Formats: sequence, structure tokens, C-alpha cells
Amino acid sequence: MMDKLTGFADYFRKIPAAFLVAIVSVLGLILFLPEEYAKTLAVDGFRDEYRVFLGPAFLLTLSFCAARIFNFFMQGYRQKQALKKRQETLHSLTPEEKGYLIPYIEGQQNTVHVGMDDGVMAGLRSKGITYLAAKMGDLLNGFAFNLQPWAREYLEANPHLLDGYAGEPMTPRQKLHSRW
Repeated sequence: MMDKLTGFADYFRKIPAAFLVAIVSVLGLILFLPEEYAKTLAVDGFRDEYRVFLGPAFLLTLSFCAARIFNFFMQGYRQKQALKKRQETLHSLTPEEKGYLIPYIEGQQNTVHVGMDDGVMAGLRSKGITYLAAKMGDLLNGFAFNLQPWAREYLEANPHLLDGYAGEPMTPRQKLHSRW
């Protein structure tokens, strides 16, 4: 019995929202049309004969439609909350992390190359601020890291968040030459 209900719910989840709205509208009209309009549309006999099925079908479809609408708005709310939380991480960057982001914003670079073992870039990546642009790289030139679009947009609108930066990203080759 439970499997049938779950299967039925899965079936309704796959129905496009516009189609659910159409079903709810038609069922609502059939059920709630005044008698004179029901006779004009020739649904009065159908309504009288199948009312016992139309009512529950209307309620079931309406509930699935309402759940879809609720999920739609909740998804938008969750996305806004997640973006706000990500933007808050940009307010608490360390000076060294800010230094790694300077080339993206002030230098208008799309890609910064650093070694895979670079801890600062790994931290920015784990916070979701940067991402590994390509899985290919090498030990001397490093790997390509790009700035997430949401972070670029927010930092370009709020460049003061990078004030007080220290250091800069360096490829393994640059680090090697700076030691000599």
C-alpha cells in the first residue's frame, strides 16, 4: 500500500506545474460553476454523476500544486540565504586571502596559477570563493584557479573588502626563483 502511495506521489512530482494548474482550474470550474453556467457548458450531468471522484481529485491536485508553489518560493529563499552567507565570508577574509583575490579584481585577471599544495588557495576553494578551472597543470606553472562569478560581482561592487591585503599568489616557479 505504501509503495503505491509513494509511486503515485512520484508520478505527480513529474507532472509539469503548468499542467497541474490546468487540472486544478478545470476541476475547480466543474465543481464550483453555478448551475446555469454548468448547463451552458454541458458539465452539469458529468458533475452530478462523478462528484464523489471530482472533489477528492480536486483536493489532491490542489495540494500538489500548492506544494510545488511553496517549494518554488522556498528554493528562491534558500538560494538568497546561501548567497548572503557566501558574501559574509568575503567580509572575514585574512590579509593573505585578500592578497590572493587582488589579481582577480584590481588586475581584472580571469585566472590565477598556483601550486596544488597552496594552502591559501585551497582555503579559498573550500569556502567556495575560487574553483579549479582545469584539471591540467604542471609543477612549475601551477594550476589554474578562477574566481566564482558571485564573488567577482560582490568584490567588484565592494572593493574595500580587499583593503589591508598582504602577499600575492605565486606559481611554484615564482616561489622557486624568489628563494634564490
